[in-house]
Formats: sequence, C-alpha cells, structure tokens
Amino acid sequence: MKQVAPGYTILKRYGPHKNACWVLEHNGEAAVVDMPPYSSGERPPYQRAESFTRKRKLRVKYGLLSHAHRDHAQTLPHFRSWFPSSHFVGHRSLMDDRGMAWMLSRTPGFPFEDWAAGRFSLFDQLFDGEIWSGDLGGEPLHILYAPKHSWSDNLIIFKGAMITGDWVVGDLRDCNALVPTETKLESIDRVQRLVRELDYHIHMLFSAHGDCLYYQVDFHKMMERSRFVHRN
Repeated sequence: MKQVAPGYTILKRYGPHKNACWVLEHNGEAAVVDMPPYSSGERPPYQRAESFTRKRKLRVKYGLLSHAHRDHAQTLPHFRSWFPSSHFVGHRSLMDDRGMAWMLSRTPGFPFEDWAAGRFSLFDQLFDGEIWSGDLGGEPLHILYAPKHSWSDNLIIFKGAMITGDWVVGDLRDCNALVPTETKLESIDRVQRLVRELDYHIHMLFSAHGDCLYYQVDFHKMMERSRFVHRN
C-alpha cells in the first residue's frame, strides 16, 4: 500500500503484469480505479479495497476502469458484487470491446446466467461523448475518452493528476499498434483541448500500472512530445 499523492493510494500492484488497484479519495468519498487479476497467494484486490475503505470510513462512490484489457479489468464482476451501492461508470467503448465481454464471461465466479438474462450489469452508466464529470466530496472528477493504447482508453483526472492508463507519454512510442497513428494524434489533440476547456491544471501523470509516476510536469509539453514521436 502506497500513497503516491494527496488523495491517491495504490493498494497493491497485482498479478503477473503488476497492474495497480487505486483508491482516490476526498471528504469521505472514494473511487476505485482498475480491477486487476491477482496471483495465487495474493489477497484479492476487491477484499483489500473493501478493508481499506471501511477502516477509513470512506464511501466508495464510483468504480472506474482505465481501459478494457485483462490486466486492468478482470475482477470487475467481483468489485460489482463487493460494492453493490457504488456507481460503476465508464465510456461505452469498454463494453463494445469484444475481448472484454469474452474475458469477463470466463472469469471464475462471473454470474453468466444472470448477465445473459439482464439481471446483472457490469456498469451503471456508460457515456458516449468525449467527457464525463462527477465529484468526490466536492472535488471534481473527470473521465476523458481518448483511444491511443486501446480503443477503450479512459483517462481519469482528479486533484491535479491524470491516471493515463497504458498511454505512453513523452518521447516513447506505444507498445502496440491497436489504434492507428492518426487516431493517436487526434486523441492527443482532444485531451489537450478538453483540459484547456476545463481550465484544469494537471501537474502529475500516473500510469495505471503505478510504475511511472511523474510529478511537477508540464502537461501540454508532455503531450506535444508524445505527438512528435507519433509523427516521426
């Protein structure tokens, strides 16, 4: 367990891919971000999240995902069961991803019959536009839809930081070519535009895996460096 910034706690980096399960918090309200698989011998992330938030008397208001890949989303059904009063929200692309539905339906403990019959849903809200906005204890919380690493990328803004999922930022190329270069460039432009429209100052960038934690960054300069890499 590690607090990496005010309101940002990494409960643990889970499984073979070492993806983080995050808790964001402010004024007694919390959001869980990313629901990774876990290895044998690891305490499940949903149990750790429940214990952490209960001991700190936090109400888990939201459940969020950075994108639909297995190492970020496989325990989503378990989080739904452990946090039944929380609001699970994300961009519609999360459920449009064929791999997501296939992977989750084969997750041990997934209530497949209830899901197929419409008695069990993975999300309370799927938004279709570029941005969704809410709050934790009065502190703004935003999700930006911007595909770059995957077609389901949800970038999460809170307390001056952005959880960037598996985006590669700066002067490095993405680790895959699932999204074409032109769309990557459009997403970089979109994120910069939305941040300016929000009049929001981002000075920290955190990868969803929790292995790249950038502090005191020039957000727009970092985005410009990312654009240059994809153009060359």
